[in-house]
Amino acid sequence: MVEMTSAEMTDEEDASLEIRVLGDFAVLRNGENVCLPPSRKTRALLAYLAVTNHPQHRDRLCTMFWDIPDDRRGALRWSLSKIRQIVNRNGQGVLVTDGRTVVLRSRSIALDLWRIKAISMRDLASQDISELEDVVRLFRGEFLEDLSLPRCPEFQAWRIAWIDEVNLFKARLLQTLIDRLRRDASRALPYAHALHALHPQDRTIAAAKQVLAEQAREQAIKASTLERPEERHAAPSVGPSAVEPKPDRSLPIVDIRFCTANDGARIAYSVMGEGPPIVKTATWMSHLQFDSESPIWRHWIEGLAAQNRLVRYDERGSGLSDREVGDLSFEAMLLDLESVVDAAHLDQFTLLGISQGCAISIAYVVKHPQRVSHLILWGGYAQGWRARGDPDEIARSAAMGTLMRQDWGKDNPAFRQLFTAFFVPEATHEQMDWLNELQRKTVSPENAARLYEIFANIDVSAMLHKVTTPTLVLHAHGDQMVPHRCGREISEGIPGARFITLESSNHLLLAHEPAFVRLLDEVRRFTVTERQPSALAKISDINKERTRVTVLSVEIVSPLHAFASVDPELVLRQIDPLLESTFEIIELNGGVILASGESGITAIFGILPASRHHAASACQAALVVKSKLELQSKGSVRVRAALDTGEVIVRYRGRGASKQIEVTGGAVRGAARLARSLRRGAVAVTDRTRVAADGLLNVVQLSRSDLIRFGGDEQAYELKSASSAE
Repeated sequence: MVEMTSAEMTDEEDASLEIRVLGDFAVLRNGENVCLPPSRKTRALLAYLAVTNHPQHRDRLCTMFWDIPDDRRGALRWSLSKIRQIVNRNGQGVLVTDGRTVVLRSRSIALDLWRIKAISMRDLASQDISELEDVVRLFRGEFLEDLSLPRCPEFQAWRIAWIDEVNLFKARLLQTLIDRLRRDASRALPYAHALHALHPQDRTIAAAKQVLAEQAREQAIKASTLERPEERHAAPSVGPSAVEPKPDRSLPIVDIRFCTANDGARIAYSVMGEGPPIVKTATWMSHLQFDSESPIWRHWIEGLAAQNRLVRYDERGSGLSDREVGDLSFEAMLLDLESVVDAAHLDQFTLLGISQGCAISIAYVVKHPQRVSHLILWGGYAQGWRARGDPDEIARSAAMGTLMRQDWGKDNPAFRQLFTAFFVPEATHEQMDWLNELQRKTVSPENAARLYEIFANIDVSAMLHKVTTPTLVLHAHGDQMVPHRCGREISEGIPGARFITLESSNHLLLAHEPAFVRLLDEVRRFTVTERQPSALAKISDINKERTRVTVLSVEIVSPLHAFASVDPELVLRQIDPLLESTFEIIELNGGVILASGESGITAIFGILPASRHHAASACQAALVVKSKLELQSKGSVRVRAALDTGEVIVRYRGRGASKQIEVTGGAVRGAARLARSLRRGAVAVTDRTRVAADGLLNVVQLSRSDLIRFGGDEQAYELKSASSAE
């Protein structure tokens, strides 16, 4: 058990430096995010020093974080040098070291954990509710959620002890808020969802959450009946009698309105809740009336409308919108979104895209950037399954389309099992039954197949770099319907987008999942804290330059990825040390990490420091990475690395320690595309990189049998060796 004391809070804090450990680890300077080293162990070391707040022996730190027979003290010195760049400034040393010990004077830092400690020792029932709600917002996830180090058991045990301690306090805090907000059910409901996520097996908590949800719906219905008539639209309303109810329970009353699209089709939409508006782009299995009772959609509606004005609508050809329509094109769907937004009289709003709705949302914000304050994308893709060009995926998805025409909405166990395995593999029998109901009630088999084919050919990848709206991209790690890499590709293509991976196998998150509570929390924090910068206010903080660089894309392919949905720790234990090695090799060769994921890294060479030999340096780094990782893993992983060279736009946001780098250009996409095209472990370069290296590379041209989904007129080469430019 971790002891909470008040001694740490007595010193004055330096408000300019803030460290967050409740959720993903983050450091802020004057409110701006500081770019952290990609090395997980370096970030974990900084977090450990900040929280412990007393001198640590160097030997103990070496043993805690480095279990390989390399130079442990050298690795510690390297990590400490990175930490100094983050926390020290103006000659003042927050990080103090000597020959034996290391200490971070964290009492001079604003650490979110201190506020939790301070309030945990007071009577929660006597605190102001608004103060308690402010404290709840500090919980962005589990303690150091992104810094699990399975190969460092001592650190892992310390982290888990803190997780348990923090979760105990969080449960007390949530229960206190639920008890004190019972008269305001919609305000209490998000806290009930969060408490249930902490204790998903507790039936008492689940029952109490259900009662609150019912009360919130009743209060919303009562509030809508008190709305003044002149504030309502004159459009006709559809009551519960328009939809066949389930025998054992009545459907809630939903305020349904209609607008007319450009081609005359009637589009059904609904508005509920109070607060800043959120528009949910239509998905292909929705029914405004039926969704409010369905366990597939109900928790999404309740969660999004709890503190916001939620606007949602049914896709043309489905739900309560016109079913018999000739035009089911992507362009018509984009115009439908425009019609709904205009009918709801929204000047500016948050836009939420789910699944194929992400592509519609991206097209909308590019066309109407001034109307969208925040863009949130869940489980989406920029290219449909046919446009992505993977033969295996095309064959599998085409087979699904054939089954749709034959068995959509029918009680066919084989089709139901197959569809559920893709859509919500963790569904209960009750949720599977509701999913069948959704199929029958939302769209005909013919329209389902037509929509599925239209979604297959969507391609908005060329629009991604044009998105200027603050963007949050979220994706389930084990999503079988839309691969996780699709979400990552969206985030890499949109300048400044933030990417979050949630632990789930479901394409549409279910109510009982901790991932769903995390999603709601991230959405609320993003829409509250992120602000679209005005051109005048932020122009001094954004420096933009056009320069020629080389981009390296590395993918680590492990047999253990097949077991990630069963036990992600299996993958982490193998991949984490390999990522650490990759980070160090890239930085030693003058590269800068742009993005990293569970098995992939993108780096850029030619800036920080600027170098005309960036192509040769990047190629040398790629060869060392492949050799080192395959040796370190004893041949159990394959490394696919690819390099492309070209002119890109580099944007530097912020100043000093908080400077962030965003890179947009064809070389970023080219390197990633070439890496994904490799059929085997190799280091490949484009012809542009070969020429840029100016004769320093030993390469062999790759045959078409070595590549998939690579342009027929493009040349690619396997890199055998690279000479130094010095």
